[in-house]
Amino acid sequence: MLPLAMPSSTRRRTKQKPSRGTLARYRDRIVEILGEARGQRVMMRSIHSDGRERLTAVKLANLLPLESQLF
Repeated sequence: MLPLAMPSSTRRRTKQKPSRGTLARYRDRIVEILGEARGQRVMMRSIHSDGRERLTAVKLANLLPLESQLF
């Protein structure tokens, strides 16, 4: 899958740790933040293309805030 081009104004990275239950964008998925992991990482829950739910620790710098509209 090719990454979608986003205007620079919407590519602002999250600067602080999001609270539990917050929705964010990670790559091409919408994810739910479950909590803090070690260092600058957070645990997230996502649904992958195969339909399975997965829990993953990712760096905070790789999360993007959601736009005002999901769909």
